[in-house]
Amino acid sequence: MTEQEAQELGELEADYDRVAAVLEDEDSDEDEVAKAEQELVVIDRAMRAINDRPPVLADELKAEAGAFLVLSRNGEPTLVPQFYTETEVIADEGVVEAIEESGAAKPKGSSLSQRLLDELAMQRRDILAIHLANDPALALDFMVFTLADADGHDWRARKASTLVGPVASGPVTGFEARDAPASAALAEFAGSLDESWRAGTSDVERFARFRALSDEARSAWLGHVVSRTLVASLACEGERSVPMHETLGSLLEIETAHWWRPTAVNYFDRVAKVRTLEALDAAGGPELVSRYAASKKTELASAADRIFSGNFIGKAEVKERAQVWVPSIMRFARPEESELVDAGAEKPVSDVTADEIAEQAA
Repeated sequence: MTEQEAQELGELEADYDRVAAVLEDEDSDEDEVAKAEQELVVIDRAMRAINDRPPVLADELKAEAGAFLVLSRNGEPTLVPQFYTETEVIADEGVVEAIEESGAAKPKGSSLSQRLLDELAMQRRDILAIHLANDPALALDFMVFTLADADGHDWRARKASTLVGPVASGPVTGFEARDAPASAALAEFAGSLDESWRAGTSDVERFARFRALSDEARSAWLGHVVSRTLVASLACEGERSVPMHETLGSLLEIETAHWWRPTAVNYFDRVAKVRTLEALDAAGGPELVSRYAASKKTELASAADRIFSGNFIGKAEVKERAQVWVPSIMRFARPEESELVDAGAEKPVSDVTADEIAEQAA
């Protein structure tokens, strides 16, 4: 770490201890506790942003660098992924650019904005959450495994959920996907829960009332409390990648297209024209692309909205492909399956229209 990063981390750790004391104080009122919980989430995220970075060790330093071996809570040796040398190491500063999975450079204007990525990650999280909420057996397995696996903490691993208790907050404050089927289904699921046990005047009485609920009612609560801990993720590499979510999505056999459709508001108006034309190419090939390649971005987004909702006149097979297409980052698949192309997957734009699309995207 740089001196500034080390100083920031020290200040964050001090803030964490100060705020945590509010939660530990039995005299703290509900407002103070709620505020403290929100502050801890923000502080924890900032601390992870500084700490959760894979170590990079130059070849010339490997012979002299060392690391600490510590004991985990269950007594197993764990290597801390931070290296130390007797002399100061000054790292070269550089810029890392994102590349496509194939290794080819992205066309100009093809990058998605961070805000859109965050919103898509939150909506994809809701899709996974509603499926997990309706599969209490898997939710139970996931919960028990996560708690047990925490004993052997991997310093570099990104958490798949906040299963220690708090509801996971998204990277975009105040964002709600009001029209998304998954978000609406989650709200309906929460409203259907049997809350009669809350009438107890003490935690002992409330626990007794909760245990008296039917197996179905308690199973619904299990799915609810586990599903709401899921963090926002996307099917990609980098900050939004959570491999465990791919495993859960595969086990649940989630079809994202049934729960989320790309529209002008939530996608096409927010991406470069080349992205929208790539989607049209996946649905209808060069013929559909050439029909809209000269359109202005707003007109193209509106047309794509209609096409991918199935509200247009066209061939049956084109409609079928359009209604199952979703961006690759919104799908749930195993990492080794991410490059496979199927009826609902994005595919490279044909050579015939590649030059034209590049010009329109510029």
